[in-house]
Amino acid sequence: MACSVRWSTAAVAVLALLLPACSGSSLKRPAETNAPPFVFRSLDLRQQDLLGRPTWSLSSPEARYDMRRRVAQAETPVGMIYRDGKPLYRLSATSGTVINDGAVVLLEGRIRVEQLGPSPTLIRAERARWFPERKRMEIDRRPEALDASNRLSSDRASFNFDDNRLRLRDNPRLQHWNRRFASLGIDRGLEEVDLRVSEADWYPLNGNLQTSGPVQASRRVPGRAENQARQILTAKGLDGNTRTQEYWLRAPVRFQDIVDGVELQAGDVRFDLRERRASSDSPFHGSRRELRVSGQSVVVREDEQWITIPAGCQLDQAGDVLQARQCSWNWASQEVQAEGGVELRRRARQQISRGERLSGRLGPSGEITLTNPGGRVLSRFQVPTRPASPRLARPRPAAEPIRL
Repeated sequence: MACSVRWSTAAVAVLALLLPACSGSSLKRPAETNAPPFVFRSLDLRQQDLLGRPTWSLSSPEARYDMRRRVAQAETPVGMIYRDGKPLYRLSATSGTVINDGAVVLLEGRIRVEQLGPSPTLIRAERARWFPERKRMEIDRRPEALDASNRLSSDRASFNFDDNRLRLRDNPRLQHWNRRFASLGIDRGLEEVDLRVSEADWYPLNGNLQTSGPVQASRRVPGRAENQARQILTAKGLDGNTRTQEYWLRAPVRFQDIVDGVELQAGDVRFDLRERRASSDSPFHGSRRELRVSGQSVVVREDEQWITIPAGCQLDQAGDVLQARQCSWNWASQEVQAEGGVELRRRARQQISRGERLSGRLGPSGEITLTNPGGRVLSRFQVPTRPASPRLARPRPAAEPIRL
């Protein structure tokens, strides 16, 4: 005989009286050790706080209950987790095992924990243990979390519903895509950024991310072939926010791009992935093939292809050295702009040009050409590619005799 049962916190204590009535058995009938489990048309577990507000619920269209072991096997269970009486998370699985009348719920199969609201997130796994009273879920098989632009995964994870914290342990990984996906469960293709750390804590409700290093990240440059080498970034640690897409890399930070021959070393670095901008307020130095760059701070705007050095700028290329309080360099057009105490030294010819505001260009042969904003050429310095051939001196005409 099948029957429907609904449990609450108060009703769990009288479960032993409810089940015999559903089975049609007499209370005086002795329990059979190998008796088959009871089959219910539905299962509905609920818990409320002291104010009568719901805290969590779990339901299933069909369940089998073993009264002796106090274990219920539920098919396609669906649950809800509340905060202040309002639904915050919806969870589901292929199957579930309810132990000790809801003290522990073992979820298996296609597990989904969906955060409700304007900024949805999705946690997926294949096996998890949910402790409703402790407001905690332990995930030990393929845990991953997704929002509109990111995917976080690890070999083992735990989720605390009380403080909304997902703890990623054993090989945490963060993958980032430039575009935002309206559906969280679709295949997103190859990620742009792939970042790995030792440990990570993520708060889906506000997007805060805290990690323990070392940090190792690789970036696929848009427009490059997939078989080309990625950009590599390393750091001591990383903190940030997946919702605002702002991250702080902890010193020492090192960046390499072997395709373009770029290397950069700096202190703490701030990344804004939405604006595609990086900045550091600490001393740095870097290089791109023959060019050497250093300064007291730096700002990189990738979408505009500009590097700006707000303080203590120095550019050194093929023996030409440019110094200024502030300068900017466009790595696509090779344009250079410098302001404040600008000085250009040409080592080969020991020539110096000075000015307060100069602009120019880095040439392919190693030359630096500077002009003032009005367009008048102040100086031009060029590294000769080969020694100039000597010219034959023309004989000077003899002076005419003095005539009186």
